[in-house]
Amino acid sequence: MNNSYRNSNSIILKILECILKKKSSRGRALKTHIMQYANLKTTMAEKYLNSLENAGYIKRVEDTWGKRTVIYYDITEKGIERYRWFSKIDTELEGI
Repeated sequence: MNNSYRNSNSIILKILECILKKKSSRGRALKTHIMQYANLKTTMAEKYLNSLENAGYIKRVEDTWGKRTVIYYDITEKGIERYRWFSKIDTELEGI
């Protein structure tokens, strides 16, 4: 299964993985971090982030950084559970 486009499953997995890594290192996953980690353009990143937020996998958090307001993403319990599912599916499909 070698095509030039990634499937949605692998993109979602990368996004959730980025947020989890940032969280475990006590960091914050900003949209730019997620875009770079998952190798997405702005419009695709927004599409996936909105979908994941609507599904309850992630949540948007507003905070201040100096005088600026920043938006970062945090993963929910449901998102952690789904990350495990997507990881397992991705591993199973790797050999196909």
